[in-house]
Amino acid sequence: MVSGGDTDTAVTEDTSTFQLGLDDLKRRGSALLVVGSVPTELYSRASKQMLGAPDEPRRRLLVLNGSTPLDDRLDSGVERSAEWTRVVRYATLERSAAASPSPAAAVPSADDTCERWIDGGLGRLGAELANDVTEFDTLAGGLSPAELRVAFDCLPSLLSRYDRDHVFRFLHVMTTHVRARDGMVHVWSPGDREDEVNRLLEPLFDAVVELDVEGSEARQRWCLRRKDVSSGWFPLES
Repeated sequence: MVSGGDTDTAVTEDTSTFQLGLDDLKRRGSALLVVGSVPTELYSRASKQMLGAPDEPRRRLLVLNGSTPLDDRLDSGVERSAEWTRVVRYATLERSAAASPSPAAAVPSADDTCERWIDGGLGRLGAELANDVTEFDTLAGGLSPAELRVAFDCLPSLLSRYDRDHVFRFLHVMTTHVRARDGMVHVWSPGDREDEVNRLLEPLFDAVVELDVEGSEARQRWCLRRKDVSSGWFPLES
C-alpha cells in the first residue's frame, strides 16, 4: 500500500507501471496535490504517512496554520529539533503583538525549538522556506532522494488573500525548489479533484492524491500524471 511516500504495491490495473512511477517520484523529487472533501483529520493522517515513519531518517518541514496541533501531524517518535524537523506557522495578514498570541501560547509543545511564526507576503514566505530547504541540505551534507519531506497546509489561506495567478507562481517556485533537492512536497487543497481551483493547480504537480470516505472507511487513490496511471482506491491506514 501507499504509505508515507515509501510505497509497496497498490491496487492498480498496471501494477508494474504504477510502482515504477512511484519509484521515479522518490528518486527525482516530486510534488503531490492532496485533494478531497473530507474531514481535516483524514488529511492529517495521510500527511503524517507522507512525512515518513519516526524510524526513517527524514528532514521534515511543515507549513501549518496557527491552530493545527503538531501532535496531529507528527508521530511522537519523530525528533523535534531544528536539525531534523521545522514547523512554520504562517499568517497571511500582518499581526500586531497585541492582537495575536505568541507562538508558545498559540501552539503549546513539549519542544518549541523547531517552531516559528512567519508573517507577511508570499515573497517572505517563499524566501523563508527556501532557506530552510538549503539549511537542511547543508546539515545533511547533501540530501538523499526523498530524505526531504515537506507538508504545505496553507493553500486555502493563500487563496483567500491573493489572486490565483500569484498563488500559482508561488507554488511553482516552491515545488521546483523542493524537487531540486530530490525532496517530496505535498500540498493540501480541500475540495474535489474536479473543482475549478484544483484543475487550475494540477499541472504543477507530479501526482494527485484523492481522499474519500466510503461508508465508515477512509480511502485514498494516487494518480500519477506522467505515467497516466492510478492506484485504484485502497484504505487510508490509521
